[in-house]
Amino acid sequence: INSQCVFFFTERFEVLGPAQPVVAVAGEDVVLPCYLKPNISAVDLHVEWFRVQIDNPIVHLYRDHEDRNENQVPSYRGRTSLFPEELKKGNTSLKLYDVRSSDDGPYKCFVESQEWQDDSWINLHIKAVGTQPLISIEGYKEGGISLVCESKGWYPQPQVVWMDSEGHNLTAGPTETERDSMDLFTVRRRIIVQETETNRFTCRVQQQQINEMKETITDIPGEMFHRAHPWKVAFAVFFSLGVPAIIILAVLIPRYMKQQREKGI
Repeated sequence: INSQCVFFFTERFEVLGPAQPVVAVAGEDVVLPCYLKPNISAVDLHVEWFRVQIDNPIVHLYRDHEDRNENQVPSYRGRTSLFPEELKKGNTSLKLYDVRSSDDGPYKCFVESQEWQDDSWINLHIKAVGTQPLISIEGYKEGGISLVCESKGWYPQPQVVWMDSEGHNLTAGPTETERDSMDLFTVRRRIIVQETETNRFTCRVQQQQINEMKETITDIPGEMFHRAHPWKVAFAVFFSLGVPAIIILAVLIPRYMKQQREKGI
């Protein structure tokens, strides 16, 4: 009886994973930690990693002392492995290669013996920090200058904010988004700016979930705004040339007329 109780006790185990989410950078490799307590050997056990949000949930399957990935999710094909030498120590962690944004989400590490089973959830958060924002001048529009800011390669989707020289948010058009072949985001946002004291404008791209931010500052020459308002240029020319001419004529014409009257007398 005692020996049977001891055998039953040794077959019981807990499957443990990290309390905090695992964060990985898109394109790199990551290990999703999972282990048994006590650290009994998992060589003879059934180890399965899967996701529940998709129709075919198997990410990696180990059974009968070998990997059985015939029914693996196609997007994980050739990108997963266990640690064979670590299985005997109760380490059932999964290594995921070349992570992509679609890998983001919860995973279940399930371990089963003939008498017992347990599982643990591991959350994987994928992040990708995009390129430095690029600011381009599109031309003159609605009496101002149209600017566009673009940044590529973000995950999750970031915010795009336009600001003035004092850091105040400016009203801009809607943020346009695209997804590339790696499911990373390209973001783009336009704004029409008017002349200010500094003519300095900032485009900030930020992702608060991953605590990442990039920004670019541009200074626009004041002369460019004058082209956006031709009537202002004409008005300035009139006052720089026309007013002095009027003053001169106002002085000369009376003198000329006086001289003509004197000649007539």
